[in-house]
Amino acid sequence: MRCVLRKWRLSDAKDLAMALNNEKILNNLRDGLPFPYTEQDAHDYIITMLSSDENSIFPYAITIGDRAVGSIGAFRQSNIHSKTAEIGYYLAEEYWGRGIMTDAIRELCRILFETTDILRIYAEPFAYNTGSRRALEKAGFCYEGTMKNNAVKNGKVLDMMIYSLTRTMEAYPVRRLTSEEIPQALELCWRVFQEFEAPEYSPEGIAAFRSSLDDPERNRRMSFYGAFDGNTLVGVLSMRAPQHISGFFVDPSYHRRGIGRQLFEAMRRDYARQLFTVNSSPYAVEVYRHLGFVATDAEQIVNGIRFIPMEYGEC
Repeated sequence: MRCVLRKWRLSDAKDLAMALNNEKILNNLRDGLPFPYTEQDAHDYIITMLSSDENSIFPYAITIGDRAVGSIGAFRQSNIHSKTAEIGYYLAEEYWGRGIMTDAIRELCRILFETTDILRIYAEPFAYNTGSRRALEKAGFCYEGTMKNNAVKNGKVLDMMIYSLTRTMEAYPVRRLTSEEIPQALELCWRVFQEFEAPEYSPEGIAAFRSSLDDPERNRRMSFYGAFDGNTLVGVLSMRAPQHISGFFVDPSYHRRGIGRQLFEAMRRDYARQLFTVNSSPYAVEVYRHLGFVATDAEQIVNGIRFIPMEYGEC
């Protein structure tokens, strides 16, 4: 089910009141909203949004079939933070758990980055609000930290967590992949492997590689990084403990554009100790050498898979 963001209409007041007249939603928002939340309250809110400064407040109705089922907005900050915006949002309870809020967050961020000078978008959900946090993570936001004892809501002292998404200057931005995106990443790995590496492998090696991609427990233990062209995944780097590269593939249509290095450098930023290992296929040895890896042993074959052990950095 896909949502559409549009400007508010006065005719949305009834639907807005129905969505927001819910204590479960109000408990996840900041104070100031009345309960019960009436149609008149919704009407007054919409009037305020329609008359707000269009360069500072960016309010949208989240709609399904042109019916308002939620609200999302961004609010430009001031002074030295004037190119930063905070987002807030909520969704009618009947639509929870369908990925709608993730789509709405992505769309609002696209609008802001394409039509304004905003450089950073952030959100501060309550730490217990796993649904909101998950929507942000799936939309590409990065967790920055926990603000201890940062709020008092309904008489309780609560932690809040801060997430952000920044405008990238890179042609193919890299981020950690969500669990929902991993199947797509594995498909890209298999496709590139078949074209460039499988010809140098025995049938046993090809089968062993395919089996590794189909191992859910193995995939669960790994961290995946992805490079994107818009919404299209064009490169993948996967890591397993302690700091071993277990997969590194770029769509052949995007070779020689620096995407591999962007993936590697983005991954490196997550590790304090700059020591990485890889069992490189014969095809990829030169790629790793350009990144600074050196061979640590001769070529080996295990389960039909040919590889050269390589290492980056020092202990």
